[in-house]
Amino acid sequence: MVRFKELGFSSFEEYKQYFFQKLILSNKTYDYFVDWGKVRALVGQYLSELSLLNSLTKVDASERSKHLENLIVKYPQVVEVLPFLIAERVKNGELNIFDPELEQIVVFEFKREKINRKTAAKIVEFCNKTGIMNLFQQTKDICDYLLGVEVGIDTNARKNRSGEIFEKMCQNKVATSLRTEYMPIFNDPNFSLYSSTSGKNKGKTHDIVIYRNHQPVLIVECNFYNTTGSKPISIAESYVEMNRVAKEKGIDFLWVTDGPGWHKMKEPLIRSMENMDWILNFSMLELIVKILS
Repeated sequence: MVRFKELGFSSFEEYKQYFFQKLILSNKTYDYFVDWGKVRALVGQYLSELSLLNSLTKVDASERSKHLENLIVKYPQVVEVLPFLIAERVKNGELNIFDPELEQIVVFEFKREKINRKTAAKIVEFCNKTGIMNLFQQTKDICDYLLGVEVGIDTNARKNRSGEIFEKMCQNKVATSLRTEYMPIFNDPNFSLYSSTSGKNKGKTHDIVIYRNHQPVLIVECNFYNTTGSKPISIAESYVEMNRVAKEKGIDFLWVTDGPGWHKMKEPLIRSMENMDWILNFSMLELIVKILS
């Protein structure tokens, strides 16, 4: 059972009530919405190619297809950028499309080394049929347009970013809460109990390992759940085992978990509270000093 008295609570019920009252509604920090560094890096990687494609915005619509074909032949590197304009990541430089008129798969190659007059004409056909060609009529700056496309694509990464952000929140709070004799190592590649618990995830690291006198004294794992599901229940069960293995090695184990999802799945979390020494949420994380005292 969670050692509630050492955390400053008079009873297990008081600890549980406080825990659920302090769950935060969201872990969306300002960094959650867009990874601007990643977006700008991709766009910046193709500035020369985008500048070449921008020339198409100055060409009359009737001449645009021929201009693009000539541009591709003269500067074949521009073909690598064209799929990005329709938010498509091309694997191995090839894109397979089912052509309903031909009733067969058509292969388009976006590799600069494959460019000749014939393949350039085929890519121009692709641009006309997918609507890319219309962009040069409707958009003044292809670079700005691609920046917007990449922002949209980046929203797909928010789910993964949510966990990373909560982990970072906890790491920062732990780093500012510890006394000087303790050294937190984030995602320590040199110490892990995962292979001891499941025999799997041998390369998986702990979110935080806290050392004293060069010895690990506390392992911290951090998870945030916006919604219910099987994953948090599975994680809760696995951390009970992690707590047991850590204790056998003379190391404390702390699970920091938070999020509104726990309001609708209290039972598995309470079972973990009944079988683990330390569970805190983000608002309670300063109590880590009591665990280490």
